[in-house]
Amino acid sequence: MAHSKTITFPEGAVRVAPMGEEDWMFEYPRIDWDVMETFREALDYWKSGEWDMAEDMYRDLIDEYPEFIDVHHHLSLLLDRTSRKAEAFHLWQALVEAGMGCLPAQFEMGRDLLPWGVLENRPFLRACHALGLAYLNRGRIEEALAIFNDVLALNPGDNQGVRALLVDCCFLLDHPQGVLALCERYPDDGMEQLVYGRVLALCQLGRVEEARLALMDAISFLPLIAKELLKRRHPKPPGLDPKYVTFGGADQAYYYWNEQGVHWQNTAGALDLVRECLGE
Repeated sequence: MAHSKTITFPEGAVRVAPMGEEDWMFEYPRIDWDVMETFREALDYWKSGEWDMAEDMYRDLIDEYPEFIDVHHHLSLLLDRTSRKAEAFHLWQALVEAGMGCLPAQFEMGRDLLPWGVLENRPFLRACHALGLAYLNRGRIEEALAIFNDVLALNPGDNQGVRALLVDCCFLLDHPQGVLALCERYPDDGMEQLVYGRVLALCQLGRVEEARLALMDAISFLPLIAKELLKRRHPKPPGLDPKYVTFGGADQAYYYWNEQGVHWQNTAGALDLVRECLGE
């Protein structure tokens, strides 16, 4: 990763220790209860809109505890929200690089895990997720894909939903095989990006009969998405709240179209297949 900012953790201030044969966890020996209470106070300032106070507290904590990954991440979020996106991006880059550097030589990507269920692992996984999104928003799709694949390798349970973002990356890179591989990896997944992404990937590969069968299943499971794809206009549903998405609801269908509709429009015959299967 080429960037100007670097983060250096003090010797022994961060460890990644084994919990068993495959599971590992981040450890922060210097981060005690009092330090966490100061961080929570800074978070309260952030939530109440006193962003200058929150930023000052974040930076003070980082000066004293540069290994505090969660504070770096929340500072990046604040910078991103206050129109300092470039600074936030470089901080995320440096943070993920430093965190990856904490993995010991015996840690093997693809075999060893950083489970989300271990609270100490979440700050690093969140930072990776945020960096992937930053790459995606900048159109640096291959770098986003690599980060999201790393997150999925580290935590296959994918509590963060990065597999949905991987579907988007694959379509942006004209790689429908990657979407199908992801669907094979999560065969019973109910995420709309995979359920309908499988259909679209099959269409792009010319496997029309398989696409038709998959689409009938998708319509049976999430019918409003298929209907949303065929609309000429896409008004926002009343009471739309991005913090909450109703499974099977009009808001889920709207968000899916907003994120994935362009891939359907750009795939010859895909929307015609939807019309056929809906009987329109």
